[in-house]
Amino acid sequence: MNTFFKTLRARLMLWYIGSLIVFSIFFYVVVHIFALPHGTTYFILLFLLLGGTGLSIIYTITRSISYLSHRIKHISRRNLDERILDIQSSDEIGDLASSFNSLLDRINEAFKREQQFIADVAHELKTPLATMNSSIEITLTKERSNEAYKQILKDTLNETKRLSSMLKNVLDLAWSETHDEQKKTSRFNLSELLEELVDISEKMAEIKHITIKASIPNNLFMSGFRDKLARALLNIIDNSIKYTHTGTITIRLRKNVDHAVLTISDTGQGIRPEDMPHIFSRFFRGSKTERIGGSGLGLAISKSIISLHGGTIIITSKRNEGTLCTIRLPLAR
Repeated sequence: MNTFFKTLRARLMLWYIGSLIVFSIFFYVVVHIFALPHGTTYFILLFLLLGGTGLSIIYTITRSISYLSHRIKHISRRNLDERILDIQSSDEIGDLASSFNSLLDRINEAFKREQQFIADVAHELKTPLATMNSSIEITLTKERSNEAYKQILKDTLNETKRLSSMLKNVLDLAWSETHDEQKKTSRFNLSELLEELVDISEKMAEIKHITIKASIPNNLFMSGFRDKLARALLNIIDNSIKYTHTGTITIRLRKNVDHAVLTISDTGQGIRPEDMPHIFSRFFRGSKTERIGGSGLGLAISKSIISLHGGTIIITSKRNEGTLCTIRLPLAR
């Protein structure tokens, strides 16, 4: 009984009955003061009509809320596919049910992405671990020369470096996709950052006899995470160097009202049309990139970090002609 009186239904009913009693007393007094004919009959009928109608409306509303609450309590991670479809009204209760279904859609999608991400990471870890395990097992089957042992250790070291690099990429991606208010941003010079990245890139490009041309205006400032953005931009430049055998990579930065527009273009092999829809997917490797190293996380990390800064990235490409990457980043005010 005590539990019932704590419910919304009980409070509404008590409030309504109290209001109805006050109104009834007032109406009863008016009937007797003015000696209205059949006043008592009208009073009783009106009391019953208002009481029945009001209590029925309260019961209907609270029944929908109670049903909604009951369904919500029974939804867990194991049955996120369930939806509340029994409430089809166009009132606020219907809106609440619809909003909750939309919330479930977003939560379910987030869980699916999480599960897929974990599965992808597990798959990517499995290959180098299996390679190292097999290599060590074979090594232990018989005595070998010092040179053979050195080569096996060298191969194992390369696999551990690959694992370490991939785990760092996974952590960077997880960091960029986590919205944490405690992340501290800072104001930094985007122009100087790009000049540093160009210097680093020129050293990498020189090995492949690739020319890097840069046009960077001075003193364009923005707010964000300098080191993380540097990682994102360097990933993109590094991709251009990887997939350009000979030719030129052009890096241009310009100001457009309150945004910085950065373009990175190359004269490389380009991206196959069938690969374009997937270039920002985690662990995606192009169909003709098996011989080029990488974890398939570079562009996913870059896009996530750029989005974290309120920016956008668009990539267009023509096979055997090159690729153009256009990045827009908000400038500091």
